[in-house]
Formats: sequence, C-alpha cells, structure tokens
Amino acid sequence: MRLLKFMSVAAIIIACIFCLVSFLKPIRYSNSCGEDNLYRYRMGIYQIQTNTLKEKELQKLGGLLSFTGIQNIRCLNELERQRYKMLAQAIDSTNRSLKWRLVKDDLWINKKGDIGLKEVIVIGSEGFTFVDSYLTRMGFNTEEPLNTIIDTSTFQKLNSAFYKDKKHIYRHYAMAYGGSFSTFEEADHATFVALSDCYAKDKNHIYENREGILKNVDYKTFKVKSTVSGCFAKDKNGYLSWSDRITGDGLNDEYVKKAISELDK
Repeated sequence: MRLLKFMSVAAIIIACIFCLVSFLKPIRYSNSCGEDNLYRYRMGIYQIQTNTLKEKELQKLGGLLSFTGIQNIRCLNELERQRYKMLAQAIDSTNRSLKWRLVKDDLWINKKGDIGLKEVIVIGSEGFTFVDSYLTRMGFNTEEPLNTIIDTSTFQKLNSAFYKDKKHIYRHYAMAYGGSFSTFEEADHATFVALSDCYAKDKNHIYENREGILKNVDYKTFKVKSTVSGCFAKDKNGYLSWSDRITGDGLNDEYVKKAISELDK
C-alpha cells in the first residue's frame, strides 16, 4: 500500500516537473502525421516556427487533453483544409447575400448597386478550391469604385484581359489570389483591337496582357493564330511566349514546337 502511494506521489511530482519544464522550454511532440515543429508547451500542443526576422511564431493546435496524450491533435493538413473550406463557404455566403446578377461581359451588379468584375480566385495552397470574387474597385480592389468610372451601356469584353467602353480601354490582370482592374492609358482608344486572349494592338503598338506595350516586336510582321494553344506569337525576328523571346533550348520544347508549327502555317 505504501509502495502504491509512493508511486502515485512520485508520478504526480514527475508530471508537475514535466509541466513546469514545458512552460520554460518546448518539448518535442510527435503525431501520426509526421509533421515537424510540434511541441508540448504551456500545457498544450504548439507548432513553433521561426520567421524571416528570426522571431518565434506559435500556433496552438491542442489543449491540455492533447498535452497529456488523452486526445490526439488533428493533422495540420486536415486543419488547413478545414480553414480553407470555411473561408470558401464564407465568401460564397457573402456573394449570395449580395445577390450578384450579370449586367454584361463579366460585369455584375449587386443589390447595393456596386458594379464588380467577376473573377475566379484560388482558396488555399495548391489550389484547394476556387470561388467567385468581384473586383468592385480599381487597382487591386483598393482604389476608385468601378461604378464611378465604367459606362455600363457601352462596356464590352475584347478578350480575357482587355475591356472597353466609350471612354476607356481597361486591363484585367488576373492572379491566382485576386487580380487588378485598371484603365489602360497607353492604348489608343479609337484603334485598339484584341488579337487573341493574350495580345492586342492599336495604330501605334502591340500589347501583351501582362507586360503592356511590347517594345521588342516588329509591328508590321507580328502574328498570332487562333488555333494556337497558349500565349504564342511571331514576327520577322522569331517567336514569343507571352512577352518573352523564345530562344535556345526553349525552341526544342514539344509544346513550343507545336505552337511554332501552327504559327508557321
């Protein structure tokens, strides 16, 4: 009986020492997922990482039950997926509550009268899921409201990147986590036409939808083709992918060779 009592007291003392130590110094913790940087710390389970400023960043993953081993913590990937799912649901719920309806050519309006350019954005790393989003302001959704600039009656889509109305040429710069929408001041409004989903021109310049004016192309011989998959073009000086010249080993890529074959027909 005394031995049992002694063992119980000893176990309690050891547990108290262990808990005290955990407040002072993280103790490595392992889970079934094999994740790194997990520690018993401050009566819980934390992921502890060092940022670029050499500062410790703590994320609590479990409480006392996890600390004592009674309850397993969920894998970080699972927790991340759950957060991404909740975020996507919240965005979708907000969109439904605003009752967006199509005006024309990717331009939508909500119940509050806000005009928005619809785009699809990525939620989470590695494209966990996708949701609809609306650019209601110029720039990266931070500048003037679209409904103070766009003339909806004359607004039209030229390709996946360029739009116009009676006053302006607009450029949509698409990005995975949300793009930007801006007036394209360099373009000549009267002569601006789309050549493909990637390229456009006016009386002065050839344009690429990310770079803008292409200064390294020959205007007269510049050529695109609707049968080419991807952003490829050619002129008398060679071939382009987006705004870059294709040279060296790039010319031997099978995908590039197929595009070149189409452009040369």
